[in-house]
Amino acid sequence: MCTKPIDFPQELCYAELEIFWILGDGIMNVKPLKFEDLSIEQKIGMVLTGRIVGHPDDFEFMLELVKKHALGAVQINPSASSMEKYMKPLLETADYPILIGVDMERGCPLSDMIIPGNLALGATDNPENAYNFARITATHAKKLGYNMIWSPVVDLADYDRPCIISRCFGADRKFVAEYAIQYMKAFNDCGVIGTAKHYPSAHAGCLDTHMAEETSFETQEELTDYNLYVYRKMIEELGDDMTGIMVGHTRCINIDPEYPATLSKKVIGIIKDLGFNGLTITDSMAMVGIIQKYGNEKMHGMALAAGNDLILGNYRITLKETYNYMLQNYKDGIFSEERLDDAVKKVLAAQNRTLKQPEYEITENDRMIVQNISKNCICDIRDNGVPAALDKTKKHLFVIDCENIYANNKTNAVGEISFTKWWNPESIADSLKEKYPTSNVEYVCEFPSRLQVEKICVESTKHDDVVFVTFCDSACYQGTDGLTERLRILIESVSIKTAAVVHFGNPYALEKLVHIKRLVCGFPSELCIENGLKVLSGEIEARGKMPINLKLQ
Repeated sequence: MCTKPIDFPQELCYAELEIFWILGDGIMNVKPLKFEDLSIEQKIGMVLTGRIVGHPDDFEFMLELVKKHALGAVQINPSASSMEKYMKPLLETADYPILIGVDMERGCPLSDMIIPGNLALGATDNPENAYNFARITATHAKKLGYNMIWSPVVDLADYDRPCIISRCFGADRKFVAEYAIQYMKAFNDCGVIGTAKHYPSAHAGCLDTHMAEETSFETQEELTDYNLYVYRKMIEELGDDMTGIMVGHTRCINIDPEYPATLSKKVIGIIKDLGFNGLTITDSMAMVGIIQKYGNEKMHGMALAAGNDLILGNYRITLKETYNYMLQNYKDGIFSEERLDDAVKKVLAAQNRTLKQPEYEITENDRMIVQNISKNCICDIRDNGVPAALDKTKKHLFVIDCENIYANNKTNAVGEISFTKWWNPESIADSLKEKYPTSNVEYVCEFPSRLQVEKICVESTKHDDVVFVTFCDSACYQGTDGLTERLRILIESVSIKTAAVVHFGNPYALEKLVHIKRLVCGFPSELCIENGLKVLSGEIEARGKMPINLKLQ
């Protein structure tokens, strides 16, 4: 793929990453593949995504497929080690513009230009921020070798979908469409394939498809009018620059009672009938919501037959197994050669679009844009007459929410257990002690123990008031994104003394609380926390506009 070796640093610093320009200045020497030159075996591989997650030894098989022009895409999760171990040999091996994709909803993890999520972008009430952030993210990604990003999330933030709220731009469909269009425009300007997700964005309750199948009850008319409004506007506005969608595993029983969207010709057919002509990629086929009903042997082939062009396979099995299953699915007639050919042409077209290079360089102004997003998204909700700043002359009891860490969490076959890295209770405590030196800090877990609850109740009587600092975040295999019932009851128990709740994460979690006279709302990032505490202390003004309609007590 490259005319000269790529030298990656041995250590990449998260905050001071030196980005290497891989795809420009004549370094890259690739040629588009010709459809007519591909055999059936090559075409089978061209609709698959090699995933370097649970089977690192499988990487050699991926490279063999790449050498044979028989792999459409690869997922490489960004890290210092993966750049050297996987990205470098992949780029040196591929002589065609293979798709290299990953989630970067909050920015490139190998830069320090991270935002607290799409809901934070929406809270700034400025669609230009969506364009600028997507442009910055795509530029970083392209310099590292990525040319496909599984974003933007265009689902509508809804109370009944707690697992995904912070990943959405907002609740209003016209509002979300405006942000999503700007996001996709930026990706196109940088030669990056974006995938709007999670089609069909149906309202499917609170289940997480990582864990179980979700069910939606919308009719096709309801789905088209409301849930697919954003997709329709993107198609109208962007045309062929609406480059991709990612299909989720929700089962829309009033449209196709048998199959989830990923395996449903009827559901995928709706978006194509609306004029979508880009790349259709499945959401991860590793999710239990699809495996538990259909198994590995046939589900990948069924997804292709349903109208998906690129399969994001089950990383719990090797790519070699997936490839062999797909080859057998073809022989068994699960998908036709005509459907395979159509999918391969879409993959090749997407690959060729990525040859466009960004016309941008990351500037200091870009850094300021990202920093200002984390400041301008902070929302402040207060009763009439309640001052914006918390009185520094009073003796406050600050109660900081902490993540429950379980002793039996271990490294498993798909990688290390990771905890909420942006939430640092000790750092929050240090900041509060500096701002309010006469006040005290206590910690409680997400599921506070009896002794923790008793201590907070008693300590509240010794202070002028109580301030809770809480968090929640979207994460797979948790099934929820909110405050626990036990913590909610603790807050209610001392509500007569509660002066404020400072919350970072899903704002809908606040609807379950008893009435609190001062709420400061931010989103998941360290910088956002810093700015939220500054709003509480009166150092800066809250400028955010809540992009969802909260029904507070």
